[in-house]
Amino acid sequence: MLIYLIAAIVPAIAILLVVYAYDRHKEPPRHVWRLVLLGALVVLPIGLAERALLNAYSTSFAPSIPFLGALFTAFFVAGAVEEGGKALIFYRFVYKQKWVDEPYDHIVYAVAIGMGFALVENYLYVTSYGLTTAFVRAFTAVPAHAAFGAVMGSLFSQSRYHHAPLRWAYLIPAFLHGLYDTFAMAQGFFANLLLIAYLMWLVGFAFVRSTALRNIRYRMS
Repeated sequence: MLIYLIAAIVPAIAILLVVYAYDRHKEPPRHVWRLVLLGALVVLPIGLAERALLNAYSTSFAPSIPFLGALFTAFFVAGAVEEGGKALIFYRFVYKQKWVDEPYDHIVYAVAIGMGFALVENYLYVTSYGLTTAFVRAFTAVPAHAAFGAVMGSLFSQSRYHHAPLRWAYLIPAFLHGLYDTFAMAQGFFANLLLIAYLMWLVGFAFVRSTALRNIRYRMS
């Protein structure tokens, strides 16, 4: 079980440390690790909500069209619920806090929440499906959660400092997550190529947004 735990945790922590090191003015570690913990704790209520939605779908709608069921699972279960839980944590514990005083801070804390979620989710998958799953997810699901977090953090920053609509900080990551799960649940070689291409674009998109905020050097009040 120890090797499963290490395999599940290391990718998420490694990505978080890279994002943290990229910050020009380092955030207090206690705040960062508190957000990691909150992201980990939200896995249980999110899992219960997802199961309830899947049960409701299977009993209320005839799942005779697999494609529709896959879209429902990708966008309304995984995307909407998981990113909704992360967004609620960010809004409650980070948004408008006085110690969050630079745009890039939002990236650090949003990724911390995402990595907390990812390491628990990773552990559940690894213990169920083995170490091969840990290797695959280290290059797919974990970077994807980091990218969703970076995009969410950048949008919360825009809402706070530039009065952009707050709803986009939830809706856009949820949509991006839904697209990822749509490709991930598809079968076949072509679907795998689409997943790889989309993941590369997603990580690049998140990196560009993060870099733009990092290069704003002044502190915001």
